[in-house]
Amino acid sequence: MRMKRALILLHKWLGIGLALFFLMWFASGIVLHFVPFPNLTQDERLRALPVLQAGPGCCLTADEAVRRAGLEFSEARLGMHGALTAWRLLGRPRGDAGPLHWHALDARTGAAVPRLSDAQAVMVAEAFSGRHALEVERLQRDQWTVPQGLDPYRPLAKVRLDGDDGLELYVSLDAAEVVRDTRRGERFWNWLGAVPHWIYPTLLRQFPRAWHHAVVWLSIPGTLLAASGLVLGIWQLFLNRSRWIPYRKPWMRWHHIAGLAASVFTLTWMFSGLLSMNPFGVFSSRSATAMERTLWLGAPAAARLDPASALASTMARADGPAPRELELLRVDGQAWYRLRNADRQWLVRADREANAAPPDSPSGPQMLAALPDATVIGTLRGLRPQAGAPQVLRISAYDDLYYASDPSDADSRYSRPLPAWRANWTDGTVVYADPASARIVLRVDGSGRWQRVLYNGLHRLDFAPLLARPWLRHVLVVGLSLLGLALCITSCVIAWRALHVAVQPRSRRQ
Repeated sequence: MRMKRALILLHKWLGIGLALFFLMWFASGIVLHFVPFPNLTQDERLRALPVLQAGPGCCLTADEAVRRAGLEFSEARLGMHGALTAWRLLGRPRGDAGPLHWHALDARTGAAVPRLSDAQAVMVAEAFSGRHALEVERLQRDQWTVPQGLDPYRPLAKVRLDGDDGLELYVSLDAAEVVRDTRRGERFWNWLGAVPHWIYPTLLRQFPRAWHHAVVWLSIPGTLLAASGLVLGIWQLFLNRSRWIPYRKPWMRWHHIAGLAASVFTLTWMFSGLLSMNPFGVFSSRSATAMERTLWLGAPAAARLDPASALASTMARADGPAPRELELLRVDGQAWYRLRNADRQWLVRADREANAAPPDSPSGPQMLAALPDATVIGTLRGLRPQAGAPQVLRISAYDDLYYASDPSDADSRYSRPLPAWRANWTDGTVVYADPASARIVLRVDGSGRWQRVLYNGLHRLDFAPLLARPWLRHVLVVGLSLLGLALCITSCVIAWRALHVAVQPRSRRQ
């Protein structure tokens, strides 16, 4: 009985402290399921870019441009900045160990493009959107740009544009490009969805470690609250011989009934929400390790092909929309140019002198849709030499680990592209590589498999049978959330009454 009494006290006081949080999490979770956090997708970005203009002699290679600028880089993209052809590079000063930052360089001279003024940021936003700017504001971060993924682009300018949808674009002043868009509707719903659900106010989220600890140390007692409620609910149900629901007071009675109906998935959602923060590093990264990235890239490879020649060859041989951007890719000691728009892409080998032939020459640059199979297979087989040779397979359909929550979404072909290559090692590690972008998309080891089930599966209900039936998944998420809301409403009423009794003067209670 002492154990039961202790469990009741634990559940009671945890419930008093967390009842409103649980109510908030269930209500905001419904909204978040349908309205994601604002993000500029690759499809939106590429469709808004101007056609790439790179005439003869217009452009240095990325390696030559950064040599003149005194930089070293890990990513390079060639595009337009007004009438100027510019390299946008993720890098830092040569020899500097500081964080990587996006820079814009004049592709003709390698000179740095000066940080944009407010007027120039407005011009970038107007060209991107085709709308007239109403207001511009400089900032480091706000509610919609607080994630760390935007740190290499800061500082930013927020440009408010005309139109009924309240469109606002965020322009990176150093990269001279749009990096995020938000609209009035998604901002409104995110104040009811992602912001409360993730405990995401700017004041807290701008400090990543503090935010991480705040969420973890709210989730741990939340998990204990859900677990103790489940134990007590079953205990009361089966150990009371007179009646199954032992409570006579209406709110306690309904709390017990709602708890019996909702306690299991309340516990799984709370526990999986805790695991989403990867507390105490229980899961390994889903990105390639530093050694694997080094082996994937191979020996340093410099691009020798003039970007203008690659563009001219593509324009001469390809039908359809012209490329909007050229990206330098590196894999297995090779350099490639990827030219793309929102609908198509072309790969051109960039590290061979033979590719300098005229575009109409039979020996001119060969255009491919993806890396050669032999290149991908050979690189994957050498990725983890200590683990032996993997089984490498080309896949054209998603599997249990590599999947998209909404395959019909246009951006899924960028985040989880198909076809892809899958390498399986005997120790259970699996690596997925995209031959179109020459990158490792996903790495899963033993802990990653548990993460797939305990976080992705339990929290998002994105198991394969439900992903194949999105209507059923929506019904389950909304229906179970409404049950959880009912449980939380009873919890809030009981918590309020308990607090009201606790703070009454002793004279009133006698």
